[in-house]
Amino acid sequence: MDRLDIDKKRAIELGARYVNNFWKSLPEEEVELTILSGGYSSRLYLVEDISTSTENPIKKFLIRLYGGKLIPENDPVKPAGGEIKETLVFYAMDLNKLGPKLYGSFDGGRVEQFLPSHMLREEDYKQRPETLLELARKLARFHSLDLPISQERYDVLNVCEYYHRNRDFEKFRKLAKHLGVDDLSNFEEFDIKSEADWSRSLEDAVNGRIVTISGDVNKNNVLVRDEPDTFGERVMMIDYELCARDYRGRDIGQVFLMKIFEMKDGYFYICCDYPDEAWRRTFVEEYLKETRSLNYFEWDEKLDSVDHLLMEAEFFMFHSVQLFLGFFTNVKDDSPLFNMPVDQAKSMVSVFMQMIDVYRNRKANFVEKYGKQLDSKN
Repeated sequence: MDRLDIDKKRAIELGARYVNNFWKSLPEEEVELTILSGGYSSRLYLVEDISTSTENPIKKFLIRLYGGKLIPENDPVKPAGGEIKETLVFYAMDLNKLGPKLYGSFDGGRVEQFLPSHMLREEDYKQRPETLLELARKLARFHSLDLPISQERYDVLNVCEYYHRNRDFEKFRKLAKHLGVDDLSNFEEFDIKSEADWSRSLEDAVNGRIVTISGDVNKNNVLVRDEPDTFGERVMMIDYELCARDYRGRDIGQVFLMKIFEMKDGYFYICCDYPDEAWRRTFVEEYLKETRSLNYFEWDEKLDSVDHLLMEAEFFMFHSVQLFLGFFTNVKDDSPLFNMPVDQAKSMVSVFMQMIDVYRNRKANFVEKYGKQLDSKN
């Protein structure tokens, strides 16, 4: 069981300070404190008033403590701005009715509204087809936000190259041995430097819009609410630590990539195939429809066409895979992966290994479909 990094006394103090005064009168035995996430980048706790009183208008709230168990504080994967930036983005999402309410911010964390919900799963796409459309619209609205964050583009390939320069593959082999993984050929044959160079050579030819991206649109960062929001939608994006200015295609490509796997109780697994063109096209069509209604830039019929954005998303998805694999294989002696349950860490290795297969398949498809077109622009 994960260790609590906060006690009931502190939780009650934060509730009284930021949620409402009723929390001040609650004894600790009438408060329940539960870990919702051990967190790869932060730790999340549910605080609940379990008393019989009906006077408390807000009987549940969340406390998020910054600093996770997987990403070091000084890791270059984190864009400039850190915790201050993330809190600003959270507040902007609140003001724009795109996310939970921010009750307050304190050194080391924040207090958030609790909204009954569950993490996005493949079953949601199957049972509620509108889930796909709602996520496309939410992402479009996120991209339209004008935020006080660094306006310099976050060059993810620079980070990939950093991981390549600093990688000691012997340490990754040590981790693999610890986990009982014998075949590392997929990782050993994936040359991050060469792949990043290939991507760099095509960026200008592909082109795309620079917007405010989430940078981490995985299923665990997309919630499906029990009740609709003010837009009449149930999909909600959370976790903005990697928010930055970058190509919109990176977020959209992540939606495509992250559809194929999920995490349950800390274990990763492949849940479906890479989405087919009809699924991807439907997502992009809805995204562009919503983007056009937001009217935050001068529309370009070619750059902002469905076909061009599909190409953008497919291409910038490769950036995300290169980043994930660079980070994942850049193992240090104190890596949290050594301290996870072996089968849990092994599930992560398995998914990343299969991600390389997806990358190769999609790259071959991309080159066949767009190679000549892009070569003519270089």
